[in-house]
Amino acid sequence: MRAIYAVLASCMVLLSGCATSPEKTTQTDTACSKIQNLAIAEDDNGFVTPDEAIRVLSACELQRRDTPAIVRASVLKMRSVAYGQIKDYSKAIADAEEVRRLLPARTAWDVIFMAALYRDSGQPEKALGLLRNMLKDHLGMSGKGTPPGMPSYYHLGLTLVALEKWPEAAEAFTEGLTYQPDYIWAYMYRALSFDAMNDSERARADVREAQRLISMQKGKQQLIAQKSLGEAQFSVLLKKYRN
Repeated sequence: MRAIYAVLASCMVLLSGCATSPEKTTQTDTACSKIQNLAIAEDDNGFVTPDEAIRVLSACELQRRDTPAIVRASVLKMRSVAYGQIKDYSKAIADAEEVRRLLPARTAWDVIFMAALYRDSGQPEKALGLLRNMLKDHLGMSGKGTPPGMPSYYHLGLTLVALEKWPEAAEAFTEGLTYQPDYIWAYMYRALSFDAMNDSERARADVREAQRLISMQKGKQQLIAQKSLGEAQFSVLLKKYRN
């Protein structure tokens, strides 16, 4: 469900198909071939070493400017992820905006990624505009005219939370849960919204449902989810609604 994971997965697949045969190896290919060695973080939410990723991707991008737009856009998207990890949002957004210039949004994921950067950089109003236009334009997970799915409403909800528009945020998470009723974090953020509206009964119910869903997970996924529950806003909810 993560926008960043969707970006990294699609870009890695695309770039892996751009390698040339050994006898035609060039400096460009050598620079770009190092991308496949970049390690993805355990939670799939970025690179293990974003600074190294920026170095490798910058070397590749420098020599890929005359390649098809879709290839250069993939490199820039991945570098945008890395810049976002180190909170250099001006560069992350610049790369993402260049991607949008090269390739207009084809699915909701493209818009969600851009909106997430604006939200994380402290510009939730701009993120909200992008997401609302995306829904108005009927841009879903697989292109125009397809259902929006949980990611669209989840990120809309996160943006509304950032703007403290609690009733609208709760409504967005509720809509998202009609597409994916077992998504833990939609329950937790909806609980946060209900709590802000002093609706303790529904906030408690959502916290309990999220905890139930986490208890059903196994191995790595459960450990990651439990770690995420330690985030400040969630720890307050868990303490308040522990009974």
